[in-house]
Amino acid sequence: MSTCLPDDRFFAWGRTVSIACRRPRPSVERRSGIFAAVMVWALVASVGALAEANVGGGEEPGDWGWWEGEAPIETNFPDSTWFNPQDEQEAALLSGGDWLTHMGEREPDSEVPFARYRIEVPKDGTYDFWVRKMWRHGPFRWRFDDGPWQVCGRDIALADSVTIRTHVPANWVYLGEVDLEAGEATFELELLADEGEGQTAGFDAFILTRDVFFPNAHLKPGERFGKADAGRFPFEPGPDPFTDEALLDLRDLNEPEAGQHGPVRREGDRLVLGDGTPVRFWAVNVASGNAAGDRRSVDFLARRLAKLGVNMVRYHSALFDRDGDVAAIDEGRLDDLHYLVAAMRREGIYVTLSTYFPLWYDVSPGDGLEGYDEIDNNKPFGLIYFNSRMQQLYRGWLEQMLTVENPYTGKPLARDPAVAMVETVNEDSLFFWTFSKRNVPPPQWRMIEAEFADFLADRHGGLDEAVEAWGGAAHEDDDHEAGRMALYEPWHLTRDGLRQTARSEAIRNRLRDQARFYTDLQKRFYAETRDYLRDELGYEGLVIASNWKTADPALLDGLERYSYTAADVIDRHGYFDPPHEGEGASFQVRTGHRFESRAAVKHPGQLPITVHQVAGYPHIISEINWPHPNRYRSDMPFILAAYGSLQGIDGLYPFAMGSNYVRDTSMAKFALGSPATVGMFPAAALMYRRGDVSTAPPAIAQEVMLESLLALEGEALADAPGLEALRRADRPADADESAHREDEAALSYFVGPVLRQITDGGDEVDMQLPEAGGNGGIDLTGTRIVSHGGALTWDYGAGVIKLRSPRTVGAAGFLADTGPIDLEGARLQSGNEYAAIMVTSLDNRSLEESRRILVQAMTEDRPYGFREEDGRIESLGSFPFGVVKIDATLELAVAGDSQWKATALDENGYAMDQAVEMDTGDGRVKLTLPAETIWTILKREEADQGQ
Repeated sequence: MSTCLPDDRFFAWGRTVSIACRRPRPSVERRSGIFAAVMVWALVASVGALAEANVGGGEEPGDWGWWEGEAPIETNFPDSTWFNPQDEQEAALLSGGDWLTHMGEREPDSEVPFARYRIEVPKDGTYDFWVRKMWRHGPFRWRFDDGPWQVCGRDIALADSVTIRTHVPANWVYLGEVDLEAGEATFELELLADEGEGQTAGFDAFILTRDVFFPNAHLKPGERFGKADAGRFPFEPGPDPFTDEALLDLRDLNEPEAGQHGPVRREGDRLVLGDGTPVRFWAVNVASGNAAGDRRSVDFLARRLAKLGVNMVRYHSALFDRDGDVAAIDEGRLDDLHYLVAAMRREGIYVTLSTYFPLWYDVSPGDGLEGYDEIDNNKPFGLIYFNSRMQQLYRGWLEQMLTVENPYTGKPLARDPAVAMVETVNEDSLFFWTFSKRNVPPPQWRMIEAEFADFLADRHGGLDEAVEAWGGAAHEDDDHEAGRMALYEPWHLTRDGLRQTARSEAIRNRLRDQARFYTDLQKRFYAETRDYLRDELGYEGLVIASNWKTADPALLDGLERYSYTAADVIDRHGYFDPPHEGEGASFQVRTGHRFESRAAVKHPGQLPITVHQVAGYPHIISEINWPHPNRYRSDMPFILAAYGSLQGIDGLYPFAMGSNYVRDTSMAKFALGSPATVGMFPAAALMYRRGDVSTAPPAIAQEVMLESLLALEGEALADAPGLEALRRADRPADADESAHREDEAALSYFVGPVLRQITDGGDEVDMQLPEAGGNGGIDLTGTRIVSHGGALTWDYGAGVIKLRSPRTVGAAGFLADTGPIDLEGARLQSGNEYAAIMVTSLDNRSLEESRRILVQAMTEDRPYGFREEDGRIESLGSFPFGVVKIDATLELAVAGDSQWKATALDENGYAMDQAVEMDTGDGRVKLTLPAETIWTILKREEADQGQ
């Protein structure tokens, strides 16, 4: 037995302490008595009183206790495994520099892996209990003394994530509340693994706390890293008390309670609140992991999002029971969703529900969906559109989700006006590559072939008549007697496929009927689902059809979007994702991956904000992002807000929120909680929701005949009338006219909305197509785009966007090379190679008349210690994210000769004790932006008078 007793650095009251000795490495399997006393207790001051009692910290001082996972008094875990730190860099990411780990499968007749700890509880009370462990590995049960065993399974919410090395993350997990009496107590855990099952596990640290715990990698409450690479400053938000002392808080933009005037409605091509007020949604995506967090963290998430300007979240997760009866909803997940909706509602935030995605569903033999045991794929791509059993399951999920009473609001989700939208299907389409014989088993393929036969019989009077109408084109898999007609794979519906069949007009005619069939099938499903939601389930909100792309957008996107017109809102997804290669690169960032940083400001034609709108319908983009590891990401909120507003997009939903604390602790592919994204939210959300950039007249207004789309003639935007009117420079003599027009068409979205009215010769859309026109245009020679109305100018050759409007001005891109930037009443200059700067009025006045102004600046961010060489990631680094120091000045014209005060804000929007360099006089304010903060507030000294 080896014992290490604490010295004054190891055990203390009233301050944060650290372990002074490391665990010895006994040679025997069972270790005991390693620490006689291993728990650190501290009495800490509360983070402050809160605006809401159920958010943030309490008013009374609280106490917490912390102990190391690698310091049990007794265990049969191995001394070390492959998961233990292999160098100092990995050790630095773990509390105490190590953790207790296990690996391998449980052998027959082997002992259950266990660990016991001795702690001293200072006072009676109820404590929140947390563990920092290795991801979802190592389900275990735990208890204090002889209390009942509690289980921590695999389906748990991860409050944060730090990558120790590839495939080895450390995550804080909330285990629940425990009632403990003062005095000595024993804590023990046992892994839950039957013989032959994996026993991979890792335990870094545990904490009991009577106060709010803010998961922060391996740091204890109240600690900060304070580290940043050279030339950067750390962005390290701590617990936010949400007090009135915050100088930046956009909560008042939202209603006191979401849906207080009734459900969100569609009025033509716009959305309105229940009282008729026009609304745009600045949103984020959340998932079941967010909803499953401890309740206080969900409250924190809602309040923090509202503070940043968010008024919608999209809940994007399955609710069905994946481990039991697939027809049943997981009651725990539904309860989590119920609480999430209630929490968001309290903060004036609406909810979009997205709960069906084929990739979430692994078809099993007992599900009543035949044939998946015959192929390698078990994802039900396309089945929702034609398989009655799949539709039965789906409707059952909807019924359970929407009609069960929410115990936190007293009403079912169907009757809750805070549930603004329900999405029918996420990312599935009969027109996409996934709907093929490779992914759809023979019994299911025969089923849709039978539906195709019925469709043809109705359209042509019989199957023989259909073949005759085509001019032949029988297929070897046609079976008239069995009532089945073969379907071609998606490639045949593309331009390449049609060119291959150019010699056979009969086959082309057959493919046209197949496209018509697919369009009809999808549109009918969406219409029937809309009616089911409203008429049978009593849902009062809006319905979204889907949001996916097609195998050939130029030919098939019009049909895809037309099928969506059966619902209320038209949606799409898109990502600006420069080259990123390596195993798992589609969803993760890992050491060894190769990538290329590419700035959106130099590649407008590649951006997903180019929305070809269907006239008369509201449009949203419910997933959009500039993912990691691209270094140029701070222009995303700027571009989304500016051009989303210009185009009249009704909702923008960046994807996705990782931590409920709205703060990333590592570089995750799609996470939004880094300063380059969420740090840019306030000014972007405010200007977008307020409409500071007016929706422009259409750049292109195109009438498209439905029969042309069904005939697979496409809708070439390059041939649209009005495109030539956008040309602001002569085409070079040696330029190909067709290519020139295609380039102009790709950039037309940044001049104004691009609308298409799909008609069948009658009144298909209840709206007169607006006339295109304006003073904006495109200069391909000068690499310049000017929006209709002139609010936005984009020099994509230099990589700079300039924004000029009465209430908001700004610039984004490669600013240092641009020199001084005149913005009509404002002048910016930056020494940063790349930055995004926005200046916006906080009181709805013009900038010239405003009394409170937000200056928001962001450069580049990356985790501390992130390293890459020639595009290869050498190290992912760790928390906190470091921001390239701000180097910029602002000169702003203001009315009158008022005195002004400039205040630098911290990461939570509170005043910092930091002088800001500023000069005023002669109707101008000259500000040197603080180097180490994102937000600065300018305030007229008499701003509180006459308000």
